[in-house]
Amino acid sequence: MIQIHTLANHAPIALHIKRNTQRNIIIRARDASSLNLSIPKWFSPAQLQNWLRDNEATLIRILQQAPAALAGQPETLPPSILFTGEPYALRPAPVAQIERCDRQRLFRLPQQSNPAEQRDLLRQHLFQAAHAALLPKLAAHSQRLQLIPAAISLTRAKTFWGVCRARTGIKLNWRLICAPASVQDYVCIHELCHLRHPNHSRAFWQLVRQHHPQSPAAQAWLKQHGKTLFSLG
Repeated sequence: MIQIHTLANHAPIALHIKRNTQRNIIIRARDASSLNLSIPKWFSPAQLQNWLRDNEATLIRILQQAPAALAGQPETLPPSILFTGEPYALRPAPVAQIERCDRQRLFRLPQQSNPAEQRDLLRQHLFQAAHAALLPKLAAHSQRLQLIPAAISLTRAKTFWGVCRARTGIKLNWRLICAPASVQDYVCIHELCHLRHPNHSRAFWQLVRQHHPQSPAAQAWLKQHGKTLFSLG
């Protein structure tokens, strides 16, 4: 059985669950965003959810330790990807570099490149687009809320959408460039609010909803579509 589980930071992971007669729970990484989970056959869905919540730090640690070799990518690219929440087709074309055509909602890929090279070029293009769009957005929200991080940057992490640390500042996952603007806004505000409340207390969530009333819709979008943002790895 495959189950999509959403971490507290709204990052989705795939759980490949197998039930057995043992009393222990066994976890192994499949790659940086999915786990093999062997659980007792008598475990109820509620017990499983409670266990996942209580052991989230362990899940993240195992995901982060997944060997890079496990994270191999398919030989072919998907027919389309999301960009700012909209589906964009991927089309080979006689071009020297990635070209984004917003009116047609498509990316033109160098047809002389193999799929692995096209994937790398597309990831690089999206990372640059994220740098140009997400960091100014975060800076604007920071000024508006008067919550100023030590620094802002992007991350290639596969286990969270954003992270806030007092010393190192806020890092946003570059893949958020593929999400709608309202979802990008939500993650920015979520991380900025951690500067005042470094937890997920009631006061923290009240502050998030005060500055982003549509946060439940953004959370629902990430839960439903977050996995697709990792289609390029």
